[in-house]
Amino acid sequence: MPTLPFTIDAELLRELGERLVGKPYVALAELVKNSYDADATDVTIKFAPNEDSIEIIDNGHGMTVDEFKNFWMRIGTTHKKEKKSKKLGRLMTGSKGVGRLAVQFLANKLTIKTIPADKNYKCLKAEINWNKAIETKPTETKELTEVEVTYSEFDRNPSDTRALQGTSITLKELKDEWTEDSIEDLASELWWLQPPLKSSTGNSKDQFKIRFRSTQKDYSKAFVDQMNAIKRIWIARLVGKIEDGEVEFSLQFQGEQPTNHKYKIADFIHNNGVFNKVKNLNKCHFEIQIYNLSHRQKFGIKVNTAREYFRKYGGVHVYDGGFRLPYYGSSESDWLKLEYDHSHRRNVSELLPKEIQVFRALYDLPTLGRVFGIVKINTSAEPNLGIMITRDRLTDTTAYKDLVTAVRYAFDWYANETARRKIEAKKQEGSSEPTSLKFEYVEQVLEYYEPEIPKDVYQEIYKRVQEATMAAESHQELILGQMGLLAPLATAGISALSYQHELKKQFAYIENTIDRMKNIETMSPELQKNVQSLGEDLTSWLKRAKATNLLFDYIADTENTQLRHSLRAKAVIEEITNQTSFLARGAEIDYSQIDERLRLPEASFAEWGAIFQNVFINAFNAMLDSPKRRLRISFHSHEKFREILIQDTGYGINLKDADRLFEPFQRASKISAERKALGYGGTGLGLTIVRLLANNIGCSVQFVDPEDGFKTAFSIRWREVK
Repeated sequence: MPTLPFTIDAELLRELGERLVGKPYVALAELVKNSYDADATDVTIKFAPNEDSIEIIDNGHGMTVDEFKNFWMRIGTTHKKEKKSKKLGRLMTGSKGVGRLAVQFLANKLTIKTIPADKNYKCLKAEINWNKAIETKPTETKELTEVEVTYSEFDRNPSDTRALQGTSITLKELKDEWTEDSIEDLASELWWLQPPLKSSTGNSKDQFKIRFRSTQKDYSKAFVDQMNAIKRIWIARLVGKIEDGEVEFSLQFQGEQPTNHKYKIADFIHNNGVFNKVKNLNKCHFEIQIYNLSHRQKFGIKVNTAREYFRKYGGVHVYDGGFRLPYYGSSESDWLKLEYDHSHRRNVSELLPKEIQVFRALYDLPTLGRVFGIVKINTSAEPNLGIMITRDRLTDTTAYKDLVTAVRYAFDWYANETARRKIEAKKQEGSSEPTSLKFEYVEQVLEYYEPEIPKDVYQEIYKRVQEATMAAESHQELILGQMGLLAPLATAGISALSYQHELKKQFAYIENTIDRMKNIETMSPELQKNVQSLGEDLTSWLKRAKATNLLFDYIADTENTQLRHSLRAKAVIEEITNQTSFLARGAEIDYSQIDERLRLPEASFAEWGAIFQNVFINAFNAMLDSPKRRLRISFHSHEKFREILIQDTGYGINLKDADRLFEPFQRASKISAERKALGYGGTGLGLTIVRLLANNIGCSVQFVDPEDGFKTAFSIRWREVK
């Protein structure tokens, strides 16, 4: 049986580049990640939009001709499955083969120069014009394996010390227009590759410096600012120094002025009130930044990325005359006993004066995973501070104890001040503490116990807490929005009371006027008839005006607004029906199915009055143009739930869109233009008010499917409490 091989069109290169890479800044970031994976310690991005070019230069291990053929020229290569780079053992960051697609996605022309680290191999230069490489006639296709790259080998220049090894990629005829925003996005993709400190330990694994050069100064500034953004999201900062037996430090919370504090080395317990220049620490400087890596971070920094970054580079590092001591700041080192005190639930500081300590203050000590600090010393100028023979840590002397105590004292002060602020905040907030803040406390407790919880369990719990926090924040925003709406509504309610009071006085005046008109006698029969007709019109108007004023009657009574009862449903419905009957305009109203014994959930008459009044008036307006106008209020019971159903024969609503009608200023009115011109129809606040009141009472309100013979059904539902 004959067989056929699969073929791959060269156009797939462009298709893959657009689909897998997607955005220019992602594509360029992939090329920088390739430099990191090539064990580079230095990479430069030369950005020249005026020259329509970008160049990426690194000092990585480069490529031999065979490596270029087998890896770079092969789409979807699997060599990065090894997880770690071949010399420094770095975890690989680039995606399989995406770097090759990225260059095609970014520009039409590409030049690669690469110098392998092994001097036994020659250097390589390769060029490709993507448009020509995959160009075909309209009636032809080109196989992907037919796309060719021209290359040449050359000898390295031993006198050029700047290019001992590495790779440069030059992109010409850029396909996209770059802006400051896209440069910031590029930095957002790369910042976590670059450690916060320059290593001086000889360990190049953690060294990776990204330089950005551009003819556009604004681009360079945008890149550098975003790369350093992680250093600006701290919540508190401790800056201090030791000099001649005195320690001075300042504590600053983000957005506030620093507060200064002093204490003496002689007061440390191990010094017994004595300072000796020969035995004690004489000079030291430190700066520590504390972070809160929960919730959304500023400058577009992802929480998980920030956590991984501080897990790798965080801690408090010690520099001796510019040389970093590897032990301090590593994940294995807890030289300040921050993690130890967390795991042992230590809550009282042994360093701070007892009279200023706050209950359980040390619960607010930060873990090493959200701390970054630098301590600077000089052992050559310290009589009693030396480095062990292993060259990685300091000897355990009195001076070393001074160093540990001074820095830890500052941490304890921060924890104590944080605890004090929380207590003050709780006093001010009282019971109005946001729900989301309660969840934040849960996160802090969870973080505290993280070492004792299995990793998979911790991740699942943390995920659920984060979801609950987001839901709580959304609910808070909704409540705040509703509160903002209630303020003008409350003002309108007060105005309505004043309006009603004034109207009653005017009604009395008009009644007197009508009586006077009835007593007028004239010689002209026609004039007498007109005066009588005018009196009758005024009487009719007064009747309707009094009926309208009844709508506000229930809120004018203090008992109706302040006292909360479990009111009889039928009595409330009957009262509101009477108040709104003039708006029914002849509609048939039936509430005979409401049981005399049925009681509503506990609330004031004003609350229930507002709910039924708004729903009834909406129903009356909906039935204005209906040939048959019927309003039926019925009662239903479903196990432990009770329901009042209000149905009408109006124009009906679309249940799929019904929830929108509870939002402020949303209406579904379908009455005629003539009716609207007469002022029928509301402002779109009625249902918003109904839901606010119902939620407060403990009811749910919604539109449901109507029964036969009706177009709209409104449900008021609650759970029976016995």
